[in-house]
Amino acid sequence: MSEAPGDAIVNSFLVERLGDVSISCRKLFAVIVREAYYGPIHPKNQGTATPPEILEACGLDVGEFYGLLEELKRAGLIKVENSYPFEEIQLSPEAVEARWVADRCAKIGQQLDNAFVNLNFPA
Repeated sequence: MSEAPGDAIVNSFLVERLGDVSISCRKLFAVIVREAYYGPIHPKNQGTATPPEILEACGLDVGEFYGLLEELKRAGLIKVENSYPFEEIQLSPEAVEARWVADRCAKIGQQLDNAFVNLNFPA
């Protein structure tokens, strides 16, 4: 596992919950993290992704997207604010450490999929 700010290890919540969801959900989670913090749509709230930008980035059809989104919500990894068509997707408070993981991946040149899909968190 990885060390996070303050020498904490990547929290077991994030690791366990990602391990409990499908590979497709993990891939979608990686896209959500990328779009929430580094996506091209501005202005928007920091740490927020929108369905249009996620759908454009991941290539899923709308039905599959919403099914995977529900799985991520049930796992407690994300929360969805507002109603269609103004949904805002954010990491759950328990999963915000994914931001640190994404920043660390960017710093060392590791793909987000390697961390979130393969559960190979950067050191």
